[in-house]
Amino acid sequence: MTRVALRWALVVLALVLLFAAAIIVCNRTICSPAAQVKHLHQLLEEGKGAEALGLLGAKVPQGDAVALDGEVLSRTQSGITEFEADAAQQDQDVPGRVTVTAHYKAHGVPSESTYALHHDGKSWMFFDTWKFEEVTLPTVQIKANTVNEIEVNDQKIPLQKGRTELPVFFPAVLDAGFETKNFKADTRGKLITSPVQKPVEIALRTEPTSHFTQNISKQLKKYLDGCATQKVLMPTNCPFAYHTTARVDAKTIKWQITDYPKPKVSYYDGAWVLGPLTVKTELQLTEQDLRTGELKPKVVKDAFGFNANLDTSTTEVNVRPVAAVEQPAH
Repeated sequence: MTRVALRWALVVLALVLLFAAAIIVCNRTICSPAAQVKHLHQLLEEGKGAEALGLLGAKVPQGDAVALDGEVLSRTQSGITEFEADAAQQDQDVPGRVTVTAHYKAHGVPSESTYALHHDGKSWMFFDTWKFEEVTLPTVQIKANTVNEIEVNDQKIPLQKGRTELPVFFPAVLDAGFETKNFKADTRGKLITSPVQKPVEIALRTEPTSHFTQNISKQLKKYLDGCATQKVLMPTNCPFAYHTTARVDAKTIKWQITDYPKPKVSYYDGAWVLGPLTVKTELQLTEQDLRTGELKPKVVKDAFGFNANLDTSTTEVNVRPVAAVEQPAH
């Protein structure tokens, strides 16, 4: 009986030791602060914003909540890879509070985020529970000056007076931009790593599309070709002219555009403007000397500078050349 009792005692002791070891392992892994951080990231990847918000216990600032749930939320995590969380570090100033640093790559660039948690008692008497310290989610403010709608991570979002504010989880990678027939802007890979007191600003820089500049070139060409058809030395409302004291037979006048302007568009004082333009011409004519009556065929090559104004919208552009003839652009 003594041997049997001893054996049972050893079995019970072994089970107690195994149970104690299991508790220790569980508290260091499954029930650890690092495990909470990893679980949070998994919820973000899966687009489960409501669950993630409940786990994080964060305050949500005002703004468009489109990036806090579903596919858009998942897309904010698509650029984040190799997510790992370090072991918790004890906060020396606040007993029971720890910090966990997560390391990851955002589009291949190493980065990190830090989370604060506090011990929240035991579950089932043995297993540690941890809660995130309350934070306010970061806000991203996006500005665009020529459109009333943009795309953020492939989701269309309206703008109010050229801007919008989006609360987001962290970390998050935001891709913002837009493209119309005439204008486009694109800011990709904006990384948010932590809560911030002030909104993170994304100012979309509008640029003209190739369609926009090609349309301007087409209108300038049409305008200049029309000028070249006029058989006069000073075509009406045109940037080029020829001055001579000789007599000229209008039938011999032939203008030709040898090089069309290359428009350079920029944004200035709330409007799209064209830089100075230059057109190169070749004029063929026959001059008659007023004293001798001699007829002399002549070819004149020159370059003239001029300006033009633009009337633009997101879908249309109209070019209004300034008709005053300027001095030859030598």
